[in-house]
Amino acid sequence: MTRVGCAAIAVVGACLLTACGSSGGGDGPMATVITDRPTPITTAPSVPSATSAAPSTTATGAPTSTTAAPSSSAAAQADPQDYAGKAPGWYYFSSPSGKFECGIAVLESSIAGCHGSLPESAPEVLGSGASGTAVKPNSVQLIAGSPAKFESLGDPKFHRFDGPAAALPYGEVLTVAGSGSTNGLRCAVDEQTGVTCTDQVGHGFTVSDEDFDLR
Repeated sequence: MTRVGCAAIAVVGACLLTACGSSGGGDGPMATVITDRPTPITTAPSVPSATSAAPSTTATGAPTSTTAAPSSSAAAQADPQDYAGKAPGWYYFSSPSGKFECGIAVLESSIAGCHGSLPESAPEVLGSGASGTAVKPNSVQLIAGSPAKFESLGDPKFHRFDGPAAALPYGEVLTVAGSGSTNGLRCAVDEQTGVTCTDQVGHGFTVSDEDFDLR
């Protein structure tokens, strides 16, 4: 047992001496000790980001037309029967303001006219009861086919005696067909310009309590 132990010590000692001798000269290469294993670089392929902007689907609205939609130029038509008087061929209406009472008669000769608050600028006319004497008119009248004119009538023939005349709403047109192509009449009321009546050939009147136009 003692011999084996001594031999082992001798071998170890010899090895230490050999190692020391190799390093002591400084001419031999130094050993490189790698303590850590290199970590492989495993960069993953680039994946498109989930937040990448997809093609925009934001609604931009339907193309807006800059052309105004056509508006109907046809005025609302009043029903003549709503304004018919008891006498055949006669139709009566008033302005919504109550300033004018008007009538349309389509007989052998068609007539439209109004009584009411005529403007101060209306010219004087010959009085019905005093021939040759100029007086303020009390009516405006259109006989189809002739220019309209102011008159002084002894008989308020455009007033409805059998009951109140229905108001013709602003913007509606009361049209009464004549027996021919030239004697039909139509009337309407505008809040600003007043009552307008015309025949089929361009004659007519527009009258309010402030102004008038005869043609």
